[in-house]
Amino acid sequence: MPLYVLLLAATLSAPVHAEEDALPDHASPSVCVVLIGLALDKGVIDAADQQAYRDAAETMRETSVELNGGEDAANQMIGSSVAFFDGLSETDLAEGADMCLSAEDESFDADE
Repeated sequence: MPLYVLLLAATLSAPVHAEEDALPDHASPSVCVVLIGLALDKGVIDAADQQAYRDAAETMRETSVELNGGEDAANQMIGSSVAFFDGLSETDLAEGADMCLSAEDESFDADE
């Protein structure tokens, strides 16, 4: 098989990304659980502040469970967001975690 056919096939079968991983412009409970978790995992939150972020993530998880009608549905919402946000830069993760920490006491009508 000619090389150009293999290259064409590889190009056509490669995943298409409409946009780069992007930080959301507003907080939502499931997304905040993911952003804070990733920020903690990647070490972008100062050790002295980590408990405040863990507490915020737990609050957001509880809100997600309420909004999604149960733990299984919340876990699906949270899990579906991980791959999308895993590619964010450390700077974006820190900004996202800060946004979520600030939104911890907000009221949410939906979990986007």
